[in-house]
Amino acid sequence: MGRPTRVEFPGAIHHVTARGNDRKAIFFYDDNRKNFLDLLDRAASRFRLEIFAFCLMTNHYHLFLRTAEPNLAAAMKWLNGLYSARLNRSRNRSGHLFQNRYHSVLVTKEPHWLHLSMYLHLNPVRAGMVQDPCEYEWSSFRDYIQTRSRFDWLCPQEVLSQYGATPNEQRRQYRRDCLGFAGVGPSFWKQLLSEVGLGVQVVRAGRASGPSPPLSHKSVSDTKGTDVETELRRVATVFRVEPLSLLRRRSRNFPARLAAYYHLVEHCGMDVRAVAKTMAVSGSAVSRGISRFKKMMESAPAWKKAIHALKS
Repeated sequence: MGRPTRVEFPGAIHHVTARGNDRKAIFFYDDNRKNFLDLLDRAASRFRLEIFAFCLMTNHYHLFLRTAEPNLAAAMKWLNGLYSARLNRSRNRSGHLFQNRYHSVLVTKEPHWLHLSMYLHLNPVRAGMVQDPCEYEWSSFRDYIQTRSRFDWLCPQEVLSQYGATPNEQRRQYRRDCLGFAGVGPSFWKQLLSEVGLGVQVVRAGRASGPSPPLSHKSVSDTKGTDVETELRRVATVFRVEPLSLLRRRSRNFPARLAAYYHLVEHCGMDVRAVAKTMAVSGSAVSRGISRFKKMMESAPAWKKAIHALKS
């Protein structure tokens, strides 16, 4: 069986995990963990990664990150390869350290990715290693709740900004919410992880059943007679996101929003300026988003298949 196709494009957000071969340890001492974090620092700079959160366990690790370029595979090959070589040399061992390459989930569902960092941070709690995630040194949780981050390369603010108006409020609310999830059962996290990413799945286009609230007063129709609200709901159904998330400016980097630009202009024939007004962005932002989505379709057939489901 061939290796799975990696979905990569500029601005993609990923949940990355890598496990030890045969589920054996990949970190033996704190020096190993420090070495890995040093390499992660270099990888963030070398490959232009925005690392939102991390957690290093004994036999695996988690990363929650965004790539500025379509280079996740190259970044992970460099990171895992260099760490493996150094560890093997220090322990006078040979052979594969990691099981396969790595596992990545493309994160597209905005309401859920805000909880993804908590899933990472609560790994040591679920494993029974600590009772409070703050007790665990080898995750980014402390950097979310303390005034200053320990790592210059860590980027927690995009997540924290959703938890309050001021930095102090954000830290307090994030800690409170995270501890609130500490006692939930595995079924909750299983459902979260199943919903958080699109991967290469495609959902059939169609309208959701039952009544739905209007998206916005701006999205009734355009001059060509397009029912914008209906079309945005169709995009939301295919990409498995909340319809309202398509109208939030902070989700401008998400594939579903770029797909909405593309669908409204290319399929529905709307003017770029009309789409820009509906989505509360500039016309140039819509044009750039369409160009970006075209590149995504070239690099990953799944996006082309998804958008084709909307074509009527």
